[in-house]
Amino acid sequence: MKKHLLLILTLLILIPSVAILVVTGWGVVEHEKAMKNIAESYVLDLAQSVAVQVDRPRFMRRNLMISRSLESFALDISLPGWVALVDENGNLLAASSRAQDVLPQLWQGGIPVGRAILVKGPFGDNYTIAAIPTSQGWYVIAAVAWSQLLGPMVRFSHLWPVAVGLLAIAGVCAAWAFWRWLIMPLLSLESEVSSLKWGKDLPKKDDPVAVKEIRRLRKVLYQLAQTAREREELTQRYVSDLVRVQEEERTKLAREIHDGPLQDVTALLQRILLLKRENWSDKAKKYIEIAEESATEAVKELRGLCDSLSPPWLDLGLSQALTELTDRLERVYGVKIHIETSELPEVDTDTILAFFRITQEAINNAVKHGHADNVWIKLFYEGKSLILCIEDDGCGFDFEGDTEALRVKGHRGIANMIERMRLVGGSIDITTSRGKGTKVVCTVSLPFVGEEASSDAFDV
Repeated sequence: MKKHLLLILTLLILIPSVAILVVTGWGVVEHEKAMKNIAESYVLDLAQSVAVQVDRPRFMRRNLMISRSLESFALDISLPGWVALVDENGNLLAASSRAQDVLPQLWQGGIPVGRAILVKGPFGDNYTIAAIPTSQGWYVIAAVAWSQLLGPMVRFSHLWPVAVGLLAIAGVCAAWAFWRWLIMPLLSLESEVSSLKWGKDLPKKDDPVAVKEIRRLRKVLYQLAQTAREREELTQRYVSDLVRVQEEERTKLAREIHDGPLQDVTALLQRILLLKRENWSDKAKKYIEIAEESATEAVKELRGLCDSLSPPWLDLGLSQALTELTDRLERVYGVKIHIETSELPEVDTDTILAFFRITQEAINNAVKHGHADNVWIKLFYEGKSLILCIEDDGCGFDFEGDTEALRVKGHRGIANMIERMRLVGGSIDITTSRGKGTKVVCTVSLPFVGEEASSDAFDV
């Protein structure tokens, strides 16, 4: 019920007005019928009473004194209405004084005998008229004006529909105003809020059509959204600066390792090789070979560390960089990495670095935490989006999407992956559960690339 509360409130305002209008219309119709029945009954009774008077013997003895005879049995009675006496040809024989001006205009001939009908007067008034035959072959015509017979009832029947109609119109207008200035702005606000990406989008600042309270609510919502957006931008700048500093520190550390310990160990290895040329005892040669192996292994590890901190393959493009990375990690971790790449469009440096680090982090997690034996990597371009899919057959883990909880527990790997995708305007979807491995899908839109670059793609 709460879901449709606004619609219910609108109907509660609108239905009474419509009900009043319908009931009033029905009442007016019934009122008209009642007035018509009253007028018909009255006119018939009046005509019949006069016809009875005309049929009396004393009236029959006064054939040529009709007018005076009509006066004698009180045709000019004080009751509403007028009567007249006509012959079979429709000629007026006599009429009450109040009918002299009106009845000739109402009498058009052809009035049904024995029943009353409704006719319009010269000024648009309603009249009910009836014709009753007499024994002499004459006809008594009786008529009455509704305004004379019913008086206030006629005026009431005219004023009541107008008053109630105005009330019903006011109710409908109120319902329309309620819907137009309150319900519609609320629905619009609800639609905006439901689709609002908090921290990114801004709702409309104002709605001139809405009532004052909703306009204030929208203004407050706009201010909150603007604050969230500024906070998100500040967070983005902070994360961006943090990532940039991290990469700079990685590069600096790789350079210092390369120029310092790596050169020293390389020089030590050269001295050991020179030392091997001398004549030594078998025991001494054995120790020298061990030292050579240790120095060689140290050089390899230091170079691998430099490559990991500052990969030199990033300049070769995303596909080549990921291929080099997976080859080295496959040798280091002893895991089988299957990589598939399609023909890709030109990708900016930030996206290459983000995908590279995410792949590096995903493989490290799959091996160290998931104990995976196989990792599958697919990189392709579809539509206008660059998609990277990394899937392993490890043990997986429980993940409900709360990166902050993982960060607090010290698991910064996934949080860093998400932050890197946010920096390049992409999205990341992580699907995992215990015993079923982990799947990471990264998507970045490249709107500047033409449609023709998306021919080859793998299904994720």
